[in-house]
Amino acid sequence: MRTSRAAGMPVSVVERVSLVLETFNGSGPLTLAQVTARTGLPRSSAHRLLEQLTNTGWLARSPEQTYELGVKAYEMGQAALNQNRLLQGARPIMQAFAHRTGRTIQLAVVSRGDTVYLAKVNGRASGPTPTAVGQRVPAHLTAVGKAQLAVADQSGRGPVIGELRRTGEGALVRRTPQSIANETQLADDLAAVRDRGAAFDRGEAFTGLGCVGVSLGPPDHIYGNLAGISVCGPVTSLDYRTLVGRVRVVAREIWDRCVATDLATH
Repeated sequence: MRTSRAAGMPVSVVERVSLVLETFNGSGPLTLAQVTARTGLPRSSAHRLLEQLTNTGWLARSPEQTYELGVKAYEMGQAALNQNRLLQGARPIMQAFAHRTGRTIQLAVVSRGDTVYLAKVNGRASGPTPTAVGQRVPAHLTAVGKAQLAVADQSGRGPVIGELRRTGEGALVRRTPQSIANETQLADDLAAVRDRGAAFDRGEAFTGLGCVGVSLGPPDHIYGNLAGISVCGPVTSLDYRTLVGRVRVVAREIWDRCVATDLATH
């Protein structure tokens, strides 16, 4: 949850703790003043929460009086990854694909308007790519995010468009000149995703980086549209149309492996 003064301050203790911890996602060490500015919490409240989170191991405080994520956050993050059945099923298939094709492949979910990457296997032919496990990127800018948005939008599940990242003026967030700029353009793009069964990102999230993404399974299943995969590389070297079939095959392999594992344990 991201809350600002304009949107209203978080009320419960859990909401405030969550707000403080999320402030450290993707950032380096922060001072009390920086946390106060980023969260909008009163200085006294922010300081009290920072000290309590430090005492319980969720944060660590340096001699310079800056704060960063602590051992407890790392332990719980690893526990979440280790118990994720989808991740366990996807990893070996992703590794085999990257080794066979040389293409980088990613597993991600959509959470509160963002694509969140759960796993990534680098391929030698794709070169360095700027995404990382745990990173958040606006979902309407990524292929894997748009693949999931297209299914959710069609099924009418949740306020899909309303959750997307916007500027202060209400327009969709843009990160490159190729980024989708408005809801009409996004609606057209999602319709094309449904028609072809895959989503494309032609440098919309990161300049020069292209991706082909698909959602996993039907929307009414435990794995359906809760996650997706994408294959990425330089825009100039991706054969988008050819990759669609390959990415869909990998998605089906992950789907079959996860469902078979679930059936075997019930």
